[in-house]
Amino acid sequence: MVPEGSDLRTDVGGVRGRVVRVFGPVARPYYSIRLARPLPLPEAARIVGASVVRG
Repeated sequence: MVPEGSDLRTDVGGVRGRVVRVFGPVARPYYSIRLARPLPLPEAARIVGASVVRG
């Protein structure tokens, strides 16, 4: 599980956003994420519902 307040980074180290809330079942939690910058609509639509993967 990724804790609240964690930064989400790209593979090259840039910050994409921050986890602001973790909720749902412990085995498969959901994350509410505040993005660091607004995204264009096509890019935003692609990431809604995407999985968060820890490297």
